[in-house]
Amino acid sequence: MLKSLVRYARKFKFALASNRFRIERILKVFSVLISLGAVVAIICQHGCYLSEEMELRTSAIVVVAFCFYVFKYFLRSLYEMKFLTYLKNNKLESVIILLLLIAVIFSHQLQDLFSLSDSVFPHYRQLFFHIFYFFIFFVEIAKVSTVLKKINMSPPLLMLLSFFVLIAMGTLLLLMPKATTNGISFTDALFTATSASCVTGLTSVNTALCFTTTGYIILMVLMQLGGMSILSFATFFISFLSHSYTGLRYQYMVKDMLSTNRVADSFSFLREIIVVTFVIEGVGALMLYMYWRTTGLFVDDGETILYSIFHAISAYNNAGFSLWPESLMSSDVVNSHFPQMIIMILVFAGGIGYVVIRDFFDPRVIRERKKKRWMKLTDGTQIALITSFAIIITGTIIFYFLEANNTLVGKGNPFDKVFASLFQVVAGRTAGFNIVDINAISIPAILLFIVIIFIGASPGSTGGGIKTTTFFVILKSISATIKGKSKIEFRKKTIPFSIVDKAYSIVVMSLVFIISSTFLLAIIDPEIPLKNLMFEATSAFTTCGLSTGCIADFSVAGKLVLTLNMYIGRIGTLTFAYALSKRVKETRHEYPETSFMVG
Repeated sequence: MLKSLVRYARKFKFALASNRFRIERILKVFSVLISLGAVVAIICQHGCYLSEEMELRTSAIVVVAFCFYVFKYFLRSLYEMKFLTYLKNNKLESVIILLLLIAVIFSHQLQDLFSLSDSVFPHYRQLFFHIFYFFIFFVEIAKVSTVLKKINMSPPLLMLLSFFVLIAMGTLLLLMPKATTNGISFTDALFTATSASCVTGLTSVNTALCFTTTGYIILMVLMQLGGMSILSFATFFISFLSHSYTGLRYQYMVKDMLSTNRVADSFSFLREIIVVTFVIEGVGALMLYMYWRTTGLFVDDGETILYSIFHAISAYNNAGFSLWPESLMSSDVVNSHFPQMIIMILVFAGGIGYVVIRDFFDPRVIRERKKKRWMKLTDGTQIALITSFAIIITGTIIFYFLEANNTLVGKGNPFDKVFASLFQVVAGRTAGFNIVDINAISIPAILLFIVIIFIGASPGSTGGGIKTTTFFVILKSISATIKGKSKIEFRKKTIPFSIVDKAYSIVVMSLVFIISSTFLLAIIDPEIPLKNLMFEATSAFTTCGLSTGCIADFSVAGKLVLTLNMYIGRIGTLTFAYALSKRVKETRHEYPETSFMVG
């Protein structure tokens, strides 16, 4: 009997192996269809009010999808030569399968372990399954994604389209009934989705009052994907799961996108960015949770965790969204220095850029500098740090003296006023958090903020603006012109003209776009003061998020102008221009020079 079973098993395995490619094609088609169906069912469950019958049907779809996924996993393992090799090559899938099977088999034990009641446990179990199924969905999409080999787009155009898709998906999700308390218009959903995806923080509705917990989670996902760049996240995920599915051309595209020196550096660099992002956000969320759980601000631990994670993600990604109706001006947090300090650190870390963090804190780089005493921080890191600290210190001092007898009057002693000034400059420069009423600050303070948010964060960061290094290069260029120098130098090195040319192009194009959008807003909404229009246009374009509080008064056309501002500002003027223009190949010939008066 045993011999017969073994013989039949061998025949079955041989049949599977001989028809492997045909089975794989069938499984791929069914995987995509079933995965999409399950994701739509999960979204409907969390985003729509369903009848009891529809709830059962959508739950059945998810269960069928889960069973198919387990079936496919074990079926594929049968025609592999070595099962251990199969496990090694499919580590993530194996972990997901194991966790899901544990959740199914030991559900009662888990309920007793976490002391969950019969009424609460099914909801947590369902949420657990749904979260893991989204991982399964991404795995399936990555495994069948051969379209990457056929992509014939430039990195700028791909970046442009990736944010467009993210914003479109976010808009549709925010329009779901369960995402909001009393519904939301298409314009406001589009505006909010763009603001979250482009990590801006401007809102046409009150985030805390308009959205439900489902809406908050959607905003967190949009901020996270937008902050890391949806293209970087997708590239990392696909390269991690599909290995050989990304061709050499696509690897070079990733290299250009990240500005790394070698193709081999690109994907490892992406992995480091993802890991560091989650570690910093996790530590920040933990610190906020440990503090807020002792204050009694929230109803239970669940709400405390939600607020901690939301504000950690919002701060690190320089998004500026808050779950308090009055943002951080709320009486619950406006005078709390500890959470403000954590948020400040997260905003600064996200705005300084991963390249600077890596150069400053990476143990390998530190060990290398210890071995080679002549090695120092890279020029980019030094410029980013010098410029950032100069802007923060100068901005804090000026804001303090401008507002000491105005919006800072109620902040208590001089130390509290200085701290409030520091927080407002650090968090307002790129993230948009505010602990003073921006609409009440003086005109000189408004102009101060327009300047510092126009400069913005550092390259490779989650913040916007023309970037600190661009501003530094412009200053060095002006200094060299005044002194009559033909070369622009820094630390006994010459800054190439290509960088200077790029810096001037960014500044001019940004100014043209901000002035043009302000001009349009003045025509569309003439009843709103010009200072407010210029401030909102600059804040939107630089993805800063500070607001004078007048966006709700804008017309639909005005909101659409600001939406376009946020979109182009997040992508970058040069990237946007590159995406829409045809690159001309340089030739070796050079025309004779000409001379004429300027200035």
